[in-house]
Formats: sequence, structure tokens, C-alpha cells
Amino acid sequence: MPCAQNTGSNKCVIFQGLMKRYADANQPLPQVIYVDRDCCGPSNIFTVFTEWQGKVNVRLDVWHFMRRFSSGCNTDSHPLYALFMKQLSTCIFAWNDEDLKALKEAKRSELLAKHVPNPSDKAIMRKITKNELALHCRRTTRGVEQTTKLISDLIAAFEGEKGRDTLGVPLINSNRMTEEWDKQIKHIPCLQDPQNTQLYIQTGTSKKGGHSLPTYRCCRGSTSLESFHLHLNRFIPGMYLSLYTCSI
Repeated sequence: MPCAQNTGSNKCVIFQGLMKRYADANQPLPQVIYVDRDCCGPSNIFTVFTEWQGKVNVRLDVWHFMRRFSSGCNTDSHPLYALFMKQLSTCIFAWNDEDLKALKEAKRSELLAKHVPNPSDKAIMRKITKNELALHCRRTTRGVEQTTKLISDLIAAFEGEKGRDTLGVPLINSNRMTEEWDKQIKHIPCLQDPQNTQLYIQTGTSKKGGHSLPTYRCCRGSTSLESFHLHLNRFIPGMYLSLYTCSI
């Protein structure tokens, strides 16, 4: 999160102002803050959000966590890189069973209307797009133990023959990946959804195959903040300068 640097101290003025605005408005504190780093350890986010320590959950943005594993790959242009990253996401998240079941039923009705006889579950899933999943299905994190095991198994699988392209070039650099995994395993708890926190908002409903499906917007992660920064960059005219800024 970019912020103006207070040259008289190590704190960022914007964070102090944000805490003051919550206090002045007598509003409840945010339930969770998503960060791209400094989620835990001595340099965590509460070195600037001092007044919120112990009152707000801090979580590591999953996309930034996943990107760290690219340093353990020989190149991100490897034909198996996209598959590896997709499976890495699956190691962290699970789709809500009820939402997925409802979407599959709606997609089944669509296929039947197009005269596709008795489509199998695999055929239905192939027809469901990534955007449809994100719009109609909520996700939850899998928990520390399961996520750790799944990521470890995924790395082991791609270090073998399955991780080579048609020319025999491996996706994973074993030494670098081992070093990176040793550093990132401690952050698995930082990825988990806080308990009793609503991360999805239903924005409406839409019709699909004669079925009415809810549409959701997720507030997990730092996407909305980065979109706000993009809006500011486009909205405010003039030259952009990054002097006297810091990132948390």
C-alpha cells in the first residue's frame, strides 16, 4: 500500500490518519487487512497500525503468496507454468459445495436445452468458465494442515517427469524451490480466512438454464485496493512521482 513517508518517524502519515478517521467517526474497525508482505514477524503491519494491534486480523494476499513460487521455477514461460500456478491455487482454496452444485445444475439445464444428451459431470465442468465460477461460487481456504500437505505434494509431483516439457526441460529448479518453500511454509497460517468473517457479498441474482443463481463479490485480497490506486492514477492529472513513498 503506497503511503506518504513521515520523515520524522518510521510511521506512515496515511496510516495514522486512517486510524484517526475510524476513531473520529466512531465506526467499528475493519475485520481483516490484506497485505502483500509483512503479515507476520517483527516487521508486521502493526508497526504502523499500532492502535489496531490485537483487534484486526492480518492476512497475506494469496496472489502475492503464489507469485513467490515463481522464483523456484526455471522460467514462467514454461508450458507447464500456468498449470502449476492453477494447481497451487487449488491447494489453497476449495469451492463451496452448495454453490458449485447449483451452478452445475444450471449448466446441465443449459446443455440439455442445446440438445446435449445426458452430459457427464466432467463435460459440465469443462463448460463452466472461470468467470462463471468466480461470479456464482464462493471459496474458502482449506486450513493450514491440508494446504501444507497439498502444496508439498504439488511441488513433489512437478519435480518429477510430469514437470518436464516435450524437450525434457524441467519446470522446477529443485534447489531454488526447496529454499523458497522453506521460507513460505511459515506463511500458510497467514493465508487462512478469519473465522466468523463474511468475505462475500451477494450483489444480485442471474438466470442460467432456467435456474436463478446468486452473484457474489469477494472482498478477500488486495485487488480492490490496487484498483483504487489505478483509479487515482487515471483520475488525477499530472506527472506521477514515487519519491517519499513506502510500501507495506
